Amino acid sequence: MNSGPETSAGGRIKFENPPVSEVVIALYHMPILELKAEHIGSYWDTIREKYPLCVQQPIVTLPAGQPVFLEAVPGEIFPLPRFWFHNSTHPTLIQVQRNAFMLNWRRSTGLPDFEYPHYEAVARDFWSELENYQRFVQGSVGGKLDPIQRCELTYVNIITPNEVFANEAQLVNVLPPTSSFYELQTEARQLAGINATITYRVSPTLLIDLAIRFGRRADTNEVAVGLELKAHGAPLDLSLEGARAWYDAAHDATYKLFLESTAKPVQEKIWKPR
Repeated sequence: MNSGPETSAGGRIKFENPPVSEVVIALYHMPILELKAEHIGSYWDTIREKYPLCVQQPIVTLPAGQPVFLEAVPGEIFPLPRFWFHNSTHPTLIQVQRNAFMLNWRRSTGLPDFEYPHYEAVARDFWSELENYQRFVQGSVGGKLDPIQRCELTYVNIITPNEVFANEAQLVNVLPPTSSFYELQTEARQLAGINATITYRVSPTLLIDLAIRFGRRADTNEVAVGLELKAHGAPLDLSLEGARAWYDAAHDATYKLFLESTAKPVQEKIWKPR
């Protein structure tokens, strides 16, 4: 992710080899009931040159406690699914469903090895594509994307074996906060994996889920760590303009949590701040 040790001036140093595997910027809004499958096809025409592939996916639902209105509407046999628009040679992906717009940057084994462009570039793409989608929605069905229900900014980091992390005992060289789990070990009980999620409240409008997945890969038997940071919430005014400031705050908060939860040696020796 776009993170690194803070300089004396309070700025950031980007990592040369960040462990980021995927970044997702997602915006959930009130469902646009007028939006039909034929409109999705027309929208695809506006982005087909960059995203020539389209795949249907199951709906992403909001967490319990938030209203969801995704039932079938008049004129539909089945509820409108989620649509992926992507390119087999490009790392970005657009996702659209009746109540959401998302943009993913992915480091995938099936794609060329793109250098992570860092948050600013991903955010520029998100807002550019969102504005295009908003114009289409307004022009085709007279809908709009606010009020907003939920904003999300997610970083998925995959940490593989390196010179400071090669086995279960060296997990603390990557994630120092996990050291307390080793205190529960005995001769008959050794730490073999972790699957945990911790939630932090940054402000009344912003929370971060820190998820740690640690174990051995089934294909290679190598140790690996999945470290996911998901910021979620919504601006107080539930507006698109307010969402811009919310995402900036979410990026700043995830940046700090990433630095504070990972070890300096792996930051400096493996990810290499510029």
